[in-house]
Amino acid sequence: MSAAVQDLRMTAVRVREETEESAAAPRREDELLAKRALAGERAAWDALIARHDRRVMVSLLAKGVRADRARELVQETWARLIQQQQRGLLTELRLPNLALTQAAFLAADDARRTRRESLSGSVEELAERQHPVDPAASAEKRLLSEEQLSRAHEALAQMSPSARNVFLLACDGQELPHAEVAVRVGLSTQRVRQILCEVRKRLRAALEEETHA
Repeated sequence: MSAAVQDLRMTAVRVREETEESAAAPRREDELLAKRALAGERAAWDALIARHDRRVMVSLLAKGVRADRARELVQETWARLIQQQQRGLLTELRLPNLALTQAAFLAADDARRTRRESLSGSVEELAERQHPVDPAASAEKRLLSEEQLSRAHEALAQMSPSARNVFLLACDGQELPHAEVAVRVGLSTQRVRQILCEVRKRLRAALEEETHA
């Protein structure tokens, strides 16, 4: 092996080591800040927020959230994480992943709530299937949601195929206007609305029965 080749390889090794070391430094600093933040040090939280805030913001913008609303959700994300730490609900603080997860939950919940409010008389209970799971939610609460969902699906399965189709088009994710649903299923708009009222009534009855069981 020539001296020139050996020197080139040694240089490559040094560059790689320096690159790995420079990449590891921010991670080590993050770990130290995370420990201090978990201990309740506000200065550590401020440092972590300054470091990761932009990435969380960009993640929401990439989901199509308006800039002004994205900024509000980012602020709420950090507020929730701090509250969880203060309540002793955080055992570790892996950033930015935890903040990205919390922000995604808030964005999905916000979009679901907006869709629900735009629909007249939509069935809130059945939206559980599309609910994001709040990182702070308890296993018991998630289990209850699954039980409610199962009972709602059972009630829906007992309805006619036509009624199920109308409901799925109008409420369960697609959320089409009643007039468009009517065109797709070959019924009048008034009949579509009547079917939806009947379906909602039966679903609410099934969910209330489960709650009081």
